Amino acid sequence: MTKQGADDRPARFVAELARLERGPLAQLRRGLGGDERGVYWLESLYVRSGYGTAQEYEKDILRLVAGLYALKPRARRDEGDAAAEETPEPDARADSEKGPSIGLLMGQLFLKQDRRPSTEKRFLALLDADRDGLPYHLRQAVALLASEDLTPNWARLTRDLLRWGDRVRREWAQDFYREISRESTAQGEASAEASPDEALPAPTPAPQPGDDAEGDRL
Repeated sequence: MTKQGADDRPARFVAELARLERGPLAQLRRGLGGDERGVYWLESLYVRSGYGTAQEYEKDILRLVAGLYALKPRARRDEGDAAAEETPEPDARADSEKGPSIGLLMGQLFLKQDRRPSTEKRFLALLDADRDGLPYHLRQAVALLASEDLTPNWARLTRDLLRWGDRVRREWAQDFYREISRESTAQGEASAEASPDEALPAPTPAPQPGDDAEGDRL
């Protein structure tokens, strides 16, 4: 069971997206590029997931998430039910509060790419984005993550974007740098465990009968 008062609408919205077939997914991808014709049916998804009375800016965010979701490589296969196979319908345990943030995933990407400076730069640009700039920067981030087989937690992403502001930016930044710090700490501990006596001098063997003062046998 979800905790009392928890907002399960993000997970319900993602569950609706997971049921879409290739035609609607293609429409969502076109909508992400600015062509919103034929995506009127999103209103039915809003209603079924509990967002029927959401404000217009909230529906803009939901439309953005839907378009990004449709970019998934597997969602673009010919089989209409491929997305549903990859993203099963969330149950009560699929709490969007517990999913990894974009910040954490971008931290993992940064490490996978050997700390490429451009990756951190793109992440910082995403953090600086306002609501108008979010679509461009998020599309870049999702594409970068996909290049290393990293997939956003869509319910968590939906929740975060609906409350986009300084608090979410701070959470993502903390997750990003905490992930980097955790990996560095783990490497240091592993190195110390692998050679604990490395700094100690080797013991001098005891002199044996018949050895001279220089250690050579007579």
